[in-house]
Amino acid sequence: MSSRRMDLDNTDGTNYTSFSKVQPENTKKIVILGSGRFGSACAQGMRDSYIEIGKGQGLMRCNVLHISATKFMRLQFSDMVDELYGAEFVVYCGTHLPNYTRKLAKAMKEARKNTTDSMEFIDFSNPDPVYEKDDVSGAIDMHSALMADGDRAPSVVSMGKVLDDEDDDWDARTNIDDEPKPWKVWKITEVASLDVAGTEGTRRGLVYGSGTSKGEVPRVKMPGLVWERAPHEKSDLIGEAHHRIMERAEIDRWYDGFALGFAVFCFTSFYAITRYSKDVNGSEPNEQIVMYLLDKAFAWTGLWMMVVSPYAGNMLAIGALYEKFGSLPFMDKCVTLLSTVLMIIPCIFISISWVLWIFFRNYFFRGAERGNKNPLYQAQYSPDGYTNGIEGSQAFYHSMLVDMVTLKGETGNVGFFYALVHSFLGFIICDVAYKGYWFLPSGRLGWRFEVSMMTGAVSTTLLFCVALRSLFGHASWIRLKPLYAYMSPIGMWFGVVHVMAFGAKGWNTLFN
Repeated sequence: MSSRRMDLDNTDGTNYTSFSKVQPENTKKIVILGSGRFGSACAQGMRDSYIEIGKGQGLMRCNVLHISATKFMRLQFSDMVDELYGAEFVVYCGTHLPNYTRKLAKAMKEARKNTTDSMEFIDFSNPDPVYEKDDVSGAIDMHSALMADGDRAPSVVSMGKVLDDEDDDWDARTNIDDEPKPWKVWKITEVASLDVAGTEGTRRGLVYGSGTSKGEVPRVKMPGLVWERAPHEKSDLIGEAHHRIMERAEIDRWYDGFALGFAVFCFTSFYAITRYSKDVNGSEPNEQIVMYLLDKAFAWTGLWMMVVSPYAGNMLAIGALYEKFGSLPFMDKCVTLLSTVLMIIPCIFISISWVLWIFFRNYFFRGAERGNKNPLYQAQYSPDGYTNGIEGSQAFYHSMLVDMVTLKGETGNVGFFYALVHSFLGFIICDVAYKGYWFLPSGRLGWRFEVSMMTGAVSTTLLFCVALRSLFGHASWIRLKPLYAYMSPIGMWFGVVHVMAFGAKGWNTLFN
């Protein structure tokens, strides 16, 4: 194999130019596939990188060969081998890796024949498990193709299942850890283009791998990255696929929380406009809809979104009590009946928002974009033959209540967003031009409205602390209990007082 610059004729008639150059002495060759923004940034960082030689034997500078992944895969096989010859690392920064694994693995095997050099594969691709679900198994497929004998390497999905039935010589159940590992395949996550380019300080790159030893990381020393091996129980490539899928599921939960918030906002906006617009049932001109009337919708949406999770929990608890109502003690039956009566009004208020949420969430999570398997969150269990993944309409509504309970963090933060918008708008609206009846002849607020403003400010401050802590992520209950068990309900009750201090008089005029 020679390293040379030459024009190559592709089978489709397009001319491509080989990017090979004579490798300088005292350097190690790295081939980077992918010429997009991330691939170019990675090439920039690799040019200032070093490769560790053995254990304590020193470092050698990288000689980078940067090639478009699409153009490289269109080369003739012999030319691909020529480009890869002598490479210490092959770094993939493109897309659709599973489509190229067989050909690329075959070329890497051929390029490494009759040499003493090692060759490792690094995958920087970052596929979305929903919209690029076929790419999630790219690194797994690559390792399987490199480890398989013969030219027909199997394609493996994220759970290790063999997709090609004719590959009888490959058994995905084989414990690869018990076999020799001549090939190392790495998967790097949680890095951005500026991180690999080395232009934004030092960042952590989370490392997964197959064919590697415990705690091992790539020997490449990049200026902007520090390798950190993933936890041992999930440090292999399948563990990375699991982690990626669950991350997407977490994002889906936020989408669902925003869908519920938007459904509530649509209803509260309709109520506010219907209640106050001069063309319907109020006295406010239509010019005030954009801010003054929608501010009321923001306020009610914020308050409702902070209590939808407790509401759903109460509904589930009442439902569980009715399932065993006959065996309940007399006092428990009385409490159950009283709770049912108290929940009638909240059920009426949320009913329209509930229907809108069903429409919004099923449209957003429609199965066509998720392989018609999971109409809701990525990786959520959805057996075939069930309506929307649920058996029967009763279980369907039950599951929605469960989702509302488990979305308590997302719905609470979405509710705080609406409440915060209301707080900012309140600074503008708290003026005699908008709220003349709030003010005394002296020009100051009446006592009820001072109570309202004070309780609203306290509620916003307390709930800001709760929302901020929720965004920080998981922690022990000892740390979270003071916020969720005390500060959160206190903040919501201050919000209730803030609303009630205005007075309930006139709320029923909607029904006149």
